[in-house]
Amino acid sequence: MNLAEYIASVSNAANTILEGMAVTFSHLFREPITIQYPDKTDRPVVDMLPPRYRGLLEVQMDICTGCKRCERACPIEVIAIDLTKDPTTKKQMMSRFDIDMGKCMFCGLCVEACNKESTGAIRHTREFEGASSTLDAMVFRFIPEGLKPLYKAPKDLSELPVGEYGPHAREARERAMRDNPAVLEELRALYAEQNKGKKKKDTKKKGGGPVRIDPAKMPVIKPQVVATPKGDVEKFARLLETLTAQTDCGACGYPTCYEYTTAMASGADYDPSKCEPGGNEATADLGYAMDVYWKGPDQADALATGAAPADGAAPAAAAAHAAAPAAATTA
Repeated sequence: MNLAEYIASVSNAANTILEGMAVTFSHLFREPITIQYPDKTDRPVVDMLPPRYRGLLEVQMDICTGCKRCERACPIEVIAIDLTKDPTTKKQMMSRFDIDMGKCMFCGLCVEACNKESTGAIRHTREFEGASSTLDAMVFRFIPEGLKPLYKAPKDLSELPVGEYGPHAREARERAMRDNPAVLEELRALYAEQNKGKKKKDTKKKGGGPVRIDPAKMPVIKPQVVATPKGDVEKFARLLETLTAQTDCGACGYPTCYEYTTAMASGADYDPSKCEPGGNEATADLGYAMDVYWKGPDQADALATGAAPADGAAPAAAAAHAAAPAAATTA
């Protein structure tokens, strides 16, 4: 490169940088356009949102008929409504109308069901400030205590006394932030007291018979295991790791999948069913690989297919398996 080309390249680089920074430099002399929310907005953000905005749900309890159409329409069951009889009047009353806004996906199906088939008591508002420090405060309880009478809708639905959108959601949110955490902590303490000393139920699934490996996987796994030198714990552990879910979830009792497979490769742990994310598939694959390594390919194939091994194969394989962990530990 001669001197003229060198100077031209430097000049081109400088011009490119200046062109790229031109927009940035131009903003140094402009007024800032960032609006500090919520203090300096021209009008409240709620008023600037479109009328059909799907914000926080609210229920106008004085026109709710307790028909439970909204509860049935919700695909993820975030609405809970309980009806009970008033012991004095013997009339049907509502004792609970809760909406878990922490789970709500704002699909609007509950609102649509109420508008078309009932009074439109439940609706989306333009309220969007639902941030909370705990999920306990995201359950809006529209019947904080006692019973609420059911509304009897008039024949002419145009006469429904529909109120303003928004205040019911704000009130429910304020109650939730104030009361829910304390109430739920009390319920948790009561539950802990009632279940003190009780043994936890064993959630481990009962086996429904032996887990079988997919026959198509056997010719793939077997050559890899056979090619692994006996006593090479690290190499065999890496091979076993590829047969797990490789999520490092800790369900097996080991910090990582590699530590779990290292224990199996060294003979310290021979239980291939501890990989919960991998399920039966991982259990079958790991078990077959372990059988090929410790018991031999013939014995492993016989166990995998359920066929009877050749005479003398089972005792010899069992002896080999019993001796292998000890040999690996000694090594």
